[in-house]
Amino acid sequence: MKKRVQLIAASFAFFSLACVTPAHSDAGFFSGRYKVNCTNSPSGCACSKTTDTNVKAQNLFHAQPVEGTSGRDATLDKPAPVELRVNGEICYYPSQNLRPIYWESDLCPNPSTEAQLPLRDPSELLQSGSADGEKIALGNLFPTFYNIADEAFHPGPKTVPLYEAGTGKLIANVSKSFHEDLDIEGTGRLNDGRVLNVATYVNRIWDYKVLPADAFGIGILGHNLHPYRSVAVDFVHLCKQAGYDFCSLPVVEVRKRLIGALLYMPRLKGISLGNGKTHDGFVCAQDIGGAIQFDRVDLFVGPLGGGNPYLKECRQRNPLIDAGVNGLIPSDWRTYESAGFDNQGKPIFKRKNEFEYRTYAAHKALDTYIVKGAFCRP
Repeated sequence: MKKRVQLIAASFAFFSLACVTPAHSDAGFFSGRYKVNCTNSPSGCACSKTTDTNVKAQNLFHAQPVEGTSGRDATLDKPAPVELRVNGEICYYPSQNLRPIYWESDLCPNPSTEAQLPLRDPSELLQSGSADGEKIALGNLFPTFYNIADEAFHPGPKTVPLYEAGTGKLIANVSKSFHEDLDIEGTGRLNDGRVLNVATYVNRIWDYKVLPADAFGIGILGHNLHPYRSVAVDFVHLCKQAGYDFCSLPVVEVRKRLIGALLYMPRLKGISLGNGKTHDGFVCAQDIGGAIQFDRVDLFVGPLGGGNPYLKECRQRNPLIDAGVNGLIPSDWRTYESAGFDNQGKPIFKRKNEFEYRTYAAHKALDTYIVKGAFCRP
């Protein structure tokens, strides 16, 4: 998921989290997973059947998450190939072309959380129009998921201060890992139960608003977010696809005219959401995101997993993913190029072809319609 630089949110304050195993005390705990380095190679790089690297077992792609066969693999500092388990098979990949993935905690979400999430009926959400109105085809949108950041998953030294928008008052000190996750997702839940939403972005630093305890988040123009219902979109793209005559207006004006638009995604219809709830395919366009451009859509899943392939499996899933609605992941872009190094000396790569997902992840596209005259309330 890419960093969000607009007012976006997703939050919960009244669901508990249960841990399957206790949090690891070492903030540098190595999970045994890696990111693959394989730039400028849409066909992938060979992972070999043996350590002599002459016999290919399968191809790996840039930024693909892979699992080492040992929990702490010291071979990253050595020239020897690293033994990996990929798609159930063992293969060997050069250590210098792997980057370790760390996670801060062994906590897993409570599996009953999804069943507790409310699913608002379209009739409750609509401010105007009807879900039975005329549907205009928008073509395909490619999904990702966004959720909340939870401090419970990010132990470690609390060295980063968070300040309240407007007052400048200190809200809390948190770990660097939680701070990064909070800024990506837009909303986070502190260990003491308070829910924070990104508010203003000044000099490349966010400050935050403390939300009401029963809020799930705030999108743009004051729209409340709802699990499984709210989505972030590129409003200008939707406007053009629908054939409206005001798409050349300033972006802010286009958003004002289309905020809350009711969309219909047939692929979501019939998906079980837990506790007897079933999705009917309708979602509300109520948010935006820094990476949500053109034919991209971000589906809000509240406190559930957002499909991040680098996290442990229990923190990736949600009912939509379980039903086969797969979001874009880094390796859906195959061609990357070097973009130098960050301030810690780690290599940075940028996508060379922004729309490669249309080729390599075509099966993930969601057929989408806009319901004419139907708008969800703020």
